[in-house]
Amino acid sequence: MLIPLKLVRDQQLQQQLFDQLRALIVSRRLRPGTRLPSSRMMAEQFAISRVTVLLTYERLIADGYLETRPAAGTFVARPPGPVRPCISAVAEPAEHPGHAMPEPEPRAGCPDPSLFPAGRWRSLLRAGLDSLGEQRATGHPAGSAALRDAIASWVSASRGLAVAPDQVLVVRSRQQALHLAAGLAWRAWPSGARIVLEDPCDAATAATLVWGRGEPVQVPVDADGLCTDRLPAGNAALLHVTPEHQRPFGAALSLDRRLALLDWAARSGALVLEEDCEGELRYGDMNAPSLMSLDEMECVVRIGGFGVSLGPWVDVAYLVVPRRLIAAAIVARRLIDDSRGGLEHAALTKFLEGGGYARHLHRLTRTYAGRRDVLIAALRRQFGQNTRVLGEQAGLHLAWYPPADGGSPDAIATLARHSGLDAAALADGVVLIGFGVPDENHIETGVRRLAAAMTEADDGLPRISALSAGFARSG
Repeated sequence: MLIPLKLVRDQQLQQQLFDQLRALIVSRRLRPGTRLPSSRMMAEQFAISRVTVLLTYERLIADGYLETRPAAGTFVARPPGPVRPCISAVAEPAEHPGHAMPEPEPRAGCPDPSLFPAGRWRSLLRAGLDSLGEQRATGHPAGSAALRDAIASWVSASRGLAVAPDQVLVVRSRQQALHLAAGLAWRAWPSGARIVLEDPCDAATAATLVWGRGEPVQVPVDADGLCTDRLPAGNAALLHVTPEHQRPFGAALSLDRRLALLDWAARSGALVLEEDCEGELRYGDMNAPSLMSLDEMECVVRIGGFGVSLGPWVDVAYLVVPRRLIAAAIVARRLIDDSRGGLEHAALTKFLEGGGYARHLHRLTRTYAGRRDVLIAALRRQFGQNTRVLGEQAGLHLAWYPPADGGSPDAIATLARHSGLDAAALADGVVLIGFGVPDENHIETGVRRLAAAMTEADDGLPRISALSAGFARSG
């Protein structure tokens, strides 16, 4: 679990850690029963002494904020205050007109199947089968109550959001989450209302959100994310944004633009769809608060999921909705898909509750960060130290700006795939390169082969058939 803290080096680290953890507990962003990272993981995350973490935990235990459980770990001990009651809204059925979906655009950033926790997942599914008779045949229309509670706890702790379980809706996939969010937007706006999208934005996302009813308005993205000074004046129904790792460009939305975006949403009446599916894999110092944590107007709907961290093998997604939209979201969810999830949801619940997901994510980020570092170093070694890359803070791919005389992005991406790299072309001279697969050795060799191919040089590199099967894909 990545705890959202920011430590200043020229101040006493133990006191900072104590004050910030206590504030997260008192504000319920770390909910009662939440398992904290081990002292070793916490020390590694913030590059501080393990003794500093141990002493901080002991102080919080002595003050009653934390408790230890034998052979289990350290947990948040008690609720600091009453839970806010749910304010229900009057729900109206949403319409769902059909629309044609385009073919998905080329995408880089495949997860490594060898990193999936297959043994643990198998054990969790077996445990679910053993308790099958204890499970109720029906469940809540928003999804499993236990899974919603586990997700709310995870989001509260890892993103610094005070999320209650009744704000969480579990859905089958990211695509279904987009579909549901679009339905919420169309409840308040007539056909033809404007849908604001990032540019670039993949065609499937745009088609799902527009539904053939809205007027798409594209707003460009630069190195600081969505260009908020280019947002359209007047009313709008929905704005879709990927602030932690812009999909597919990779930029992170700066804090001042997050605030400007929310100010625009308040004026335009738009529902803001904050998608964070790739934000589970974060590297380095990413302390910008989520849009939902800054939202005072209850206009932000948040999409998260496990399709990046666990791969397409567990493509469960969820929405976190403001309280005013809970009832409407449940109605829309029931109309789109009334399934309950079954064994997969039971396994995921236990994985989250027992700390297995936090440990898996910790191992995953270390592995992928190592591959990312090798990729960046190889690109700069082969194409110059000033080679520009963007989007290395999160996700499984980065945007690379190859030499201007190296050819078109399509040609370079094709050469990269022939060289054993996970690559796709993007407009404006950008090539996306994934670092989920292959591993470090193949990334290094692949970049060297790409440089040789682009300069038509033969430096005695191994034949492409010598690389791992599955990674040497043709264009």
